[in-house]
Formats: sequence, C-alpha cells, structure tokens
Amino acid sequence: MTESEVSVGAWVAFAELAGPVLASMLVIGLFAGFLQTITQLRESSLASVLKLAGVAVLTTTAGPFMMRGVEQYATNLINAIPGMVHG
Repeated sequence: MTESEVSVGAWVAFAELAGPVLASMLVIGLFAGFLQTITQLRESSLASVLKLAGVAVLTTTAGPFMMRGVEQYATNLINAIPGMVHG
C-alpha cells in the first residue's frame, strides 16, 4: 500500500461514514424548511430536532454498514504498516 493509496482510502472511508449522515441531514433540513414555509411556523428548533432524530435513526439502523468501510480501511492500513516502514 503506497502513501497515495493510504490517502485515497482515508477519503473513501470518510465519505462512506459521513456521506449518508450528511445526505439525510440535507433531506430532512429541506423537508423541515418546506414544512415551516407551508405552515408559517417560525420555530428554529423544529429543524434541529428533526435532524437529530433522523441521524439517530440512521446511525442505529445503518451504523454497522457504515462502519464496515472504516473497519476494512483500518485493517488494510495496519497490515500495510510493516511494508511501508521497511520499504
């Protein structure tokens, strides 16, 4: 595993971990904004509570799938350390 593969693998693992959370927060935020516009409700905590609940549900249900990529990257990195150190 070269240094560039380590860097690319880290970015991919980060995207697999953070991507679903950020996407769900985006969708929930748009839905909350649409709901607030329709009802003319100006409560700022509504969007925050909906996002927090959505992220909690997402990490509970999809957490093991999201962590699988990070686990695979960490395993590959740990196995590659001796080769990287000894050249």
